Amino acid sequence: MTLFLLLGGASLALFLPLRRRPHFWQRVLLCLAVALVPMLALSWGLQGFRYFLVSSIAGLLWGVAAARFCVELSWTASLYCSIWILLTADVIYELWLFLSSLLGRAGWGLAAPDTAPFWAMQLVFFAACCVLIYATIGRGMPEDGAYRIGPRQMLSAVLLGGMFWFQFLSLQSIWGMPRDWSNQLAAPAVLTQLYCLTLLYLQTELFKKSAMQKEMEALNLLYDRQRQQYRVARQNVQIINRKCHELKVQIADLRRLNPDASTRKSLDEAEQAARLYDADVHTGNEVLDVALTEKSLLCESHGIRLNCVADGRCLAFMEPGDLYALFANALDPVIEAASHQSSPDHAMIDLLLYARQGFAVLNLVGPEEPAGSGTRPGRYEFKVVRQIVQKYSGTVTAETREGFSSLKVLVPLREES
Repeated sequence: MTLFLLLGGASLALFLPLRRRPHFWQRVLLCLAVALVPMLALSWGLQGFRYFLVSSIAGLLWGVAAARFCVELSWTASLYCSIWILLTADVIYELWLFLSSLLGRAGWGLAAPDTAPFWAMQLVFFAACCVLIYATIGRGMPEDGAYRIGPRQMLSAVLLGGMFWFQFLSLQSIWGMPRDWSNQLAAPAVLTQLYCLTLLYLQTELFKKSAMQKEMEALNLLYDRQRQQYRVARQNVQIINRKCHELKVQIADLRRLNPDASTRKSLDEAEQAARLYDADVHTGNEVLDVALTEKSLLCESHGIRLNCVADGRCLAFMEPGDLYALFANALDPVIEAASHQSSPDHAMIDLLLYARQGFAVLNLVGPEEPAGSGTRPGRYEFKVVRQIVQKYSGTVTAETREGFSSLKVLVPLREES
């Protein structure tokens, strides 16, 4: 029964911060119900070393299945989570035995074993440890509600878990020794277990830090490319506008020659095309004009309607590269999602930029990425947007609702604007 309580408490402490599957609590109760009977059977049928060996293997397998069934983890991440469940359950149990031994040696013995007060004290201790694990390890290790485990991290976890398990089995023999011997050997063994657990946690943090550094390098590379692209986009927009103006002048000259009906029809089509590509957006901010003009042409080529109402003057204090990268990275994922819409009525993007109560407010609404489209969400683009906004002490929020995704940016206005 003790092992059942520990596995249940440790699994909840590690499952709660993760992304949960639908009907999470029903799934957890089902997993606990499945584990109850085998655990009781093991405690009645086996004793000593064989019991701890078999129950540890059974607990590890149960943890893998429960993690995969209750939360959104891969099989590798489920195994990693199961190792943590087993190790935390074992260390809580060893701490309980160690503290009980110390208190008994000091003359502050607990209640008699197998009595109601004893079980109550044990349950309170287990619950306090599980709450502590949830508040520290459980909430600190996941990234975006999941574990991202690579081969090296998995191998390291298996090795450290094996060392911990060997110490755990050794401790079971130590507790059976005379008290004088057990008190001298238990403390180093328990400290070794805590060392393995701490080392496993530090190893997890180091791998997370390494992954964050790689991601930051990718974000900075994308950010720098966007800043450099502004100069190219500005030149392209200027060339398009100049060519469109020249084309309009030539069409006007041809109209003065009184062409026939078929020629006039061709001139009308050419003039309409010129107006289409002369989609120069005027917001009062040259940088924003370039970004929105470029994206409006991209939307037009994909049959997407971009509804834009923007007062670019409220963002005049931002650096040109930052401003261009902000709107380019905010619009690119939305345009990508809109291009995969089966209905033309859904291929529509609304952009609103205005100043209110000391803030520049950007609202961007577009269609959600269709299921099964095979494209990756704009995770990096959103992080670049967040990085730029945080540079100017702003905030950014994104949400998806009823088939639409929305992005809202708030940036404090400055005197330069």
